Amino acid sequence: MEIRDFAEQIFFADTLEGKLTNPAAALMSAPHLLPSLTDEQPGDAVDWQRPSRPPHLEIASKRKRKRIPRAESLHDPEMRARTLHAFGNHELMALEMMAWALLAFPNAPRGFRMGLVRIILDEQEHTRLYIERVQAMGAEFGDFPLNDHFWRIAPQIKDPLTWVCCMHLSLEQANLDHAPFYERVFRSFDDHGAADLMKQIFTDELMHVRFGGHWLRHYTPDGESPFENFITHLPKWCEPHRARGLEFNEDGRRRAGLDEEFIARMAEIETSPGPS
Repeated sequence: MEIRDFAEQIFFADTLEGKLTNPAAALMSAPHLLPSLTDEQPGDAVDWQRPSRPPHLEIASKRKRKRIPRAESLHDPEMRARTLHAFGNHELMALEMMAWALLAFPNAPRGFRMGLVRIILDEQEHTRLYIERVQAMGAEFGDFPLNDHFWRIAPQIKDPLTWVCCMHLSLEQANLDHAPFYERVFRSFDDHGAADLMKQIFTDELMHVRFGGHWLRHYTPDGESPFENFITHLPKWCEPHRARGLEFNEDGRRRAGLDEEFIARMAEIETSPGPS
């Protein structure tokens, strides 16, 4: 199977099932088969466009959107369902954007493209797990208004370096703070299913941030600061504060392979109030 075909099936699918199931999804349980994906016909670069979505997962108007509930309100099961629903949409948007990145950067190194395929498989699984958890709480995915925050960033991403700075080292790096925070909150309200899910998300994000850090160093000239390169390549809608949460997880960043200068400089950045 060509990587381009893999990406097109996800990005242009107009059903949720089409975004979460495709021939390459079987590789989740057989990662040794990933090298069998070919990249002989990567095609021309594809400019950003809004991905296809089924009607019940269309983005809500600004008037109908709601912010993620505050942590102190999560004693209420409905507020927890709304929060998990929003996180599920984050995963779906990330999945769609990662499929687009494979189409947008056909000339990126094979290691970069294969790494994205592996991460896409994680994002598919995360989306499924959030949907299942929302259903366990008596709701369906699509019952609450959805935002398009991640999508608003996409038109500003013009190359693989900007991509890793925005997606893996901002939106996903922030989860090194958000996931442990929400794990503790959910567990404090005896929602161990949601807490365990956040723990899994954190574990997977370590690898995703490590991927971003590796390619940031790859694209940073010798003698220059990876952190400065990161800051320089953050596009509109992806300000530095989006790369961290209120509770800064220094150890998590170290486990993800970020260097000490990067971690120290990130700790100095004004905090984000939480995932949007």
